[in-house]
Amino acid sequence: MEEKTIYKVSLVLIVVGLIILGFYVDQLEFKAVANLDEVGNTELVKLSGEVTKVTTRDKVIFLEVEGCKTEKNTVIIFDSEQQFLQEGDSVEITGAVEEYNGKKELIASKVVKK
Repeated sequence: MEEKTIYKVSLVLIVVGLIILGFYVDQLEFKAVANLDEVGNTELVKLSGEVTKVTTRDKVIFLEVEGCKTEKNTVIIFDSEQQFLQEGDSVEITGAVEEYNGKKELIASKVVKK
């Protein structure tokens, strides 16, 4: 095949793949949890609660979120655009659970201020 043909086929497959991915994301559901210790590593979850502590270092934001049962969970945000969060804000966070130094943390993919 010629380079132009391969380029066109690749471009069409990328567009079709993105469209399929767009439909799939709408159907993706996250498990709501109150404590990160309840779930396994790399599991996608949704966590709601009140921000009790905000720490910013370079381009990383560390949050402590207190849920309904007054259990604190650590949340890490790698997006500097989320700096609008303050202590006392009510948030809903979705992301993947990871273990670091024997403690489970939520790596945020989406943060919604309520």
